[in-house]
Amino acid sequence: MEDSTIAAMGHLFLALSDKTRLRLLSLMANGEVSVGFLADDLGESQPKISRHLAYLRTAGLVSTRRDGKWIYYGIAGQPDTAIATLLNTTLHLMSGGNISEQLRESDQLSDYVDDTTAVTSEETHTNDWRPAELDVFLL
Repeated sequence: MEDSTIAAMGHLFLALSDKTRLRLLSLMANGEVSVGFLADDLGESQPKISRHLAYLRTAGLVSTRRDGKWIYYGIAGQPDTAIATLLNTTLHLMSGGNISEQLRESDQLSDYVDDTTAVTSEETHTNDWRPAELDVFLL
């Protein structure tokens, strides 16, 4: 794998490491939206949303289009297929999709896993671990 792809993946993972940015990308998955719509839908201030959008824009994940006084944001096309695949898979999973179905549709599943061992979203694991109570004594 080329160093440029690894660097791009690092930037992608940093951009995806924030839940607000993930939610913004999810809202843009179906097309362009205005900053006002994003702020209203997320219940956050417009300056906070604008900072996150600037981060996503710098990372090359979103593009802008101005229409009068309104700015619309949408998910940018990715020239690197590895980055495009990671971003599309993330968006697909956030929309409630199944990774095995997406890979099957793109004919990539056979390259990575046997059909009989594919993990589906129906298989869930719950973690029942809870921290034990701790008695605190003040002296």
